[in-house]
Amino acid sequence: MNIQLITTDKKRFLSLLLLADEQESMIDRYLERGDLFVMSDAEAIPISVAVVTDEGNGVLELKNLAVAPACQRKGYGRQMAEFVSRYYADVCHTLLVGTGESRQTLSFYKSCGFTYSHTVADFFTRNYDHPIVEDGKVLKDMIYLRKSLIELRNLPLSERTDDLIHTLVGLWDASVRASHHFLTEEDILQLTPFVDEAIRGITSLTVSYQGSLPVAFLGIEGEKIEMLFVSPNCFGKGIGKQLVRTAIEHYHIRYVDVNEQNPQAEGFYRHLGFHTFERTETDEQGNPFPILKMKL
Repeated sequence: MNIQLITTDKKRFLSLLLLADEQESMIDRYLERGDLFVMSDAEAIPISVAVVTDEGNGVLELKNLAVAPACQRKGYGRQMAEFVSRYYADVCHTLLVGTGESRQTLSFYKSCGFTYSHTVADFFTRNYDHPIVEDGKVLKDMIYLRKSLIELRNLPLSERTDDLIHTLVGLWDASVRASHHFLTEEDILQLTPFVDEAIRGITSLTVSYQGSLPVAFLGIEGEKIEMLFVSPNCFGKGIGKQLVRTAIEHYHIRYVDVNEQNPQAEGFYRHLGFHTFERTETDEQGNPFPILKMKL
């Protein structure tokens, strides 16, 4: 099978698109602004389509996924969903899809790695000019599912190679320069060996990957987050939040220290439920950088 990105004359695939979204005016809302992928068989006959839109902040939406009737239940829909996930893995962190309440459709997406996100009440009754029926049921609400395109890896000491440590220290350096504006060049150079040592020895190290590239990492000792740094290119995309929530849910963390001179970090943790219970005048190395000790 061959999958191609189509950039011109997209409406020529309307018959396939209508299999998943039966009102043409609704398709018109997203087709031109979205990426259209078409899967063709060995004879170059289109058998499946998918449309993906950029919803901002690293979030994509799979607006349409359809397979020709004669080719359904043969794995082509799953193949297209997996292709889309791989295609965008290096540039976005979350793929959304909205669907009706059909058990069959929900089961399909869950088998492709999607999990429940949220519900938009009365979506079908408000946006379509006729009842939409699926599996004998008139659809009312839109059920949104989400799939993370970020791979989280918990790396034991044995997998922390010199090359990986070098990459993560470089990520830390870039992140600190973009967020810790109170640090001087000399401060950063002095801290670098401590960061290298900490990454090598911390008990739990989780790294977020987009494709093969580390874009964030989180270190945990006991019930405390000791380090969390995100690549500047991924600021504001929810990757740090995803790591902290993973730490809360799976590692039962309760504590974190934040530089007082980094108010964005303090606000980030407050938004996630942490509050300050203690303040120190210096950091752990004795540098004159006040620390806010926060607790969940």
